[in-house]
Amino acid sequence: MDFTDQMATKLLAHAIRQLGQAVNETLCVTPDRAIVRAVLQDVRNTLAEFEDAYFDDSGTSDTGEP
Repeated sequence: MDFTDQMATKLLAHAIRQLGQAVNETLCVTPDRAIVRAVLQDVRNTLAEFEDAYFDDSGTSDTGEP
C-alpha cells in the first residue's frame, strides 16, 4: 500500500468515527439535529476526499495492479 492509499484509508477511518458521533448524538434523550446534520455533511466531505484520493486515475487499477 503506497502513501496515498494509506492517507486515503485514514480518511475513511475518520468518516467512520464521525458516523459514530452522529449515531451517539441521535441516541441522546434530546438529540440536536443541527449537530447531526453538520456531522453528516462533514462525513460527506470526508468521503468525497477519500474517493478522490483512493480512486484517482494515477495509472493503477482498482485492484492495485499497474
